[in-house]
Amino acid sequence: MCGHLERRARRRRLLARFAVVACLPYLTLKLLWVAGADVGVKDLGTLSRAEWVAANAVTFAMDAIAALIAHVLNRPGGRTVRAWLILFPMWVATGMLVALMVALPVSQGVIAATGAKNPVMTNDTLRPWVFGVVYGGLGAEGLVLLAAFALYADERWGGLLRTRVRDLTDPAGTQGVQRVLAGLALGFLVFSGVLHLAWGLGSGVGMNAEWIAHRNAVGRTGDLVHGLAALAGAAGLHALVFRRWGWARVRVPLAMAWTGTGVVFGSSGWMDVGRSPATSALLGVANTADLIAGLLTLSVGCFALTELTVDKGRTVSPPTPDSHHLAAASGPGPQPDR
Repeated sequence: MCGHLERRARRRRLLARFAVVACLPYLTLKLLWVAGADVGVKDLGTLSRAEWVAANAVTFAMDAIAALIAHVLNRPGGRTVRAWLILFPMWVATGMLVALMVALPVSQGVIAATGAKNPVMTNDTLRPWVFGVVYGGLGAEGLVLLAAFALYADERWGGLLRTRVRDLTDPAGTQGVQRVLAGLALGFLVFSGVLHLAWGLGSGVGMNAEWIAHRNAVGRTGDLVHGLAALAGAAGLHALVFRRWGWARVRVPLAMAWTGTGVVFGSSGWMDVGRSPATSALLGVANTADLIAGLLTLSVGCFALTELTVDKGRTVSPPTPDSHHLAAASGPGPQPDR
């Protein structure tokens, strides 16, 4: 048993190291752009130099956090880091990386099969090789980082993940609040999921002429992934909070809720602050719904994490071998009054 656990720990550390390495091409390119080098840049167009540097500084910092998490997953003391310091950035990273890892290859397959125009080859700002470096690196980073995190989560919270949904308890008494918040989140998730599925399948509801003119296979595939993720996240969240699918292990609906709501939150437009993309009122409503759904899910997660902490605090740890040696050396000690 110990040998099996040690092998899993070695795999986790190896994957985490690969994740750090996979971050380097993206980080290097972003750092060059922030420093003023125009490597791979054709023309910034209407984008000012300050806006370009600011956008790349933010995305550099985000990927640097991913590299830092991968480093923590590789360290022996990684399991002692406060849970929220790992879980929140990993939730955001999971949503962004999964959306990219699914939508990009599918959209490129659609383009190859239909002969549609490839926006990568016709981009006016960046040279085509830049997309290969950026998205290839992010795809590799996503695969190894998520695999390392899955092993880390199983080591740290394996008992909970293997629990049946019907056996979940409510030690902190927060289930009522969780259900209210989750119920609101479910409404926003279903609205967003249905709307993005409609857009991905070709509907032009709520789109203005400029938006329709810019639609391509990449955008439609992204909408399909977004819509499916929102509905899957809603199903998983409903199962967990309202104790449905009692036969299932917690890890199944949790993976659905974690990934689906992460995709929705990562695509909610919070990265577009200060930009003016071709948009419509309905897209603004959809982005707002995604953002609110993500924040509500985050609140539910905070309550659940509090319950885990309370439950852990009530657990009496078994005595260690060192404590037995100390007790034997010090004698029986004083006995309590009866």
